[in-house]
Amino acid sequence: MNFFTGLLFKIIDGFFSVVIAAMSIFCPIGKEPPKTPDDFAPVLRFAVCSDVHLSGEDSDPHAERYATFFEDTYVYAEKQAYKNVDAFVVAGDMTGGGRDAEYAKFVSLNEEHLRDGSQLITVLGNHEFIAYRDEDPTVGYAKYKEYMKRDVDTDNVINGYHIVGVSYADDAKTFSGKDKWLREVLNNARSEDSAKPIFVIQHPAPFASIYGSVNWGDPTTGFVYPAYPQVMTFSGHSHYAANDPRSINQTSFTAVGTGCLAASMVNIGYIEGDCDAPGDSGTFWIVEADANGNVRLQLYDAVTHQFFDKNEYYISDITKRSAHYYNWNNLKSLDTTPAFPGGAAASAETDNDGNMILSFPNAESYWGTESYQIELSGAGKFSDIVISNYVRVNDNVMKVNAGKLPNGKYEYKITPVSPYAKTGKALTGSFEYVGLVLK
Repeated sequence: MNFFTGLLFKIIDGFFSVVIAAMSIFCPIGKEPPKTPDDFAPVLRFAVCSDVHLSGEDSDPHAERYATFFEDTYVYAEKQAYKNVDAFVVAGDMTGGGRDAEYAKFVSLNEEHLRDGSQLITVLGNHEFIAYRDEDPTVGYAKYKEYMKRDVDTDNVINGYHIVGVSYADDAKTFSGKDKWLREVLNNARSEDSAKPIFVIQHPAPFASIYGSVNWGDPTTGFVYPAYPQVMTFSGHSHYAANDPRSINQTSFTAVGTGCLAASMVNIGYIEGDCDAPGDSGTFWIVEADANGNVRLQLYDAVTHQFFDKNEYYISDITKRSAHYYNWNNLKSLDTTPAFPGGAAASAETDNDGNMILSFPNAESYWGTESYQIELSGAGKFSDIVISNYVRVNDNVMKVNAGKLPNGKYEYKITPVSPYAKTGKALTGSFEYVGLVLK
């Protein structure tokens, strides 16, 4: 990241901070969020994911990941005092393009894995229209209803809690006309119990709510929710890492990003563009609520089959801004400068294709390290900004493919950057590289 790019990053980050600060007035700043009480007793549990992207083919790793969504949630629930999984929720993009084979596979997986006592709640994402949107996007609605046997927008009441699903309009691009229906449903839910959260599922995030919501969000719903502090939205679409603290934000309502079950992405500095996270990745949330409206969110790594420790969020008094600990500026205030462990050093080896693989330990900070600025010089040169492996639990060593470089001595400079743009001290040093000689 050069000087001007870094300056623009700070300007954009500052703009977000000012805007979110205005939206977060009376919310806590510089406060540690509360821990989940030991006596927390759920009466509702659901798991929520997005962006499954099934191909419909017999051999599909996304289908295996979707099976994990069910299997691991049930395993977790069986170990708890409250053993129910009341619902599995998919916030859109179940399919790769809304085609028959993809829907058939989705239905088959649900029939195979969904147990008695668990509901399935879904909404349409943009991928449910892809095969039809250039000619007649309304076919996307017809296909969804044919296979899912339900309406495109639903209000599901489970154990006294509303889980509302709202889909794209049949233009496949907007939520045009959905605001009236949403307000009616939210008014009804609020009239039943104004202190309880109302869970709302949609594919894109409400505009200007969470990480990715400016370039991937929806403005229509973004204008509805501020009147309902009870609302907690779950959305995908951007694929932006759900473990990144910017993927939750409490202002006039609560917004949560689901990331992606298939593969996470990150946008470096908001301006470098979307980048795939390295290696295999995929996440989903397990959401639990007690009888008094308190909610626990736990983010699950579907690759390593573990929870992210930092991403257990306990939310109480959802209608009170003074209890909105998960606002942008508060979480940013907790961020620390990333630092490499003592004695850290980089090394290099060669893969079977003759590429240099640069290895170094992760730098640590409160929220982890989002990215690294890497510079190699000497016998050859390499320069890049790479996403860290913070998208997986306990993946403590970075592996970066630097391409085919000549043998010889190299000097390295590796600079860690936190999710909120705090730049740590660079890891520097040198190594002698002896690669494979490919014939």
